[in-house]
Amino acid sequence: MFLYLTSNPMIFIAIYVLISDILPVANSNRPLQSPRIPTIVTTQALNEYINKYPTPSRKVRIIETSFNFNQANNYPLEYTSGHIPQAVYFDLDKCVTSTAEIPRNLPELKCFTDYIQSLGVWPETHVIVYTQRSIAQAFRAWWTFRLFGHKKVSVLDGGYQKWIADGYNTTANIPRVERSNFKTELDLSLIRTYEDMVANVASKNEQPIDARSPSSVSGNRRGSGIIPGAKIVYFATLINGDGTMKNKTEIKTIFEDRGVNLTSPMVTYCNSGMTATIVAGAAHILGLDIPVYYGSWNEWRQRAPDHLIQHVTV
Repeated sequence: MFLYLTSNPMIFIAIYVLISDILPVANSNRPLQSPRIPTIVTTQALNEYINKYPTPSRKVRIIETSFNFNQANNYPLEYTSGHIPQAVYFDLDKCVTSTAEIPRNLPELKCFTDYIQSLGVWPETHVIVYTQRSIAQAFRAWWTFRLFGHKKVSVLDGGYQKWIADGYNTTANIPRVERSNFKTELDLSLIRTYEDMVANVASKNEQPIDARSPSSVSGNRRGSGIIPGAKIVYFATLINGDGTMKNKTEIKTIFEDRGVNLTSPMVTYCNSGMTATIVAGAAHILGLDIPVYYGSWNEWRQRAPDHLIQHVTV
């Protein structure tokens, strides 16, 4: 089924379950034959896999990704100058038509399907995503793959910088991969719209979690504030100094210290739908799937009436 995904997605929920049997879980005691895909994998595990299987195959597709923030972005050039062996380049801007309200919009479904097929991602492929800089870009790709029906996806813990720090090999060779038969099935349980969030303010069915920094939401200046009732879980507090994710115990403590009830439904947002995916990833490490309000604060502040903007001092 092909759907055109705009700021108001059509109602379609896909249940898509895959089993990870290739790479071990980082920060978890979950066994290898787990029905749940690991959120993150270690650089050591990926290096061992590449050494064991030096030729790209359908088993694993390593993807280097980034979000093109401006026209001067040189990420594709950086990829071609050096990347993790077997990695292909994935552009998060591909197939995207953004708007003033949603500058980090979602890809058009048919175009995205064709693009993922060209990257050689098959239904059985375990996708490992990394970025050369911001982990938010990797988690945005992780969330996008899952939203579009491919749940067999993980983020490389610490990304390219940790890969280099660990002394592993890089290459300038661009791998040739076989075009796949990838099919897209939207899982709208992983996404929330503006209308959903307005309804949730009244129903309080889901706890809103704001991934932005306390300083960015605090005060009464123009653009400040939160969605009413939101708890602030600053995304950076979930990440170690070396770019890896904190462990399960630490993540649980951070959520609870911010007043989040981990036994109740949640929804996360940020400024433009990027760093919120880190919060969603952290929750996934805890064994929870939570949706992302992809329009996030940039849409909310432009559309919400004054009474739906809560000003706070934190």
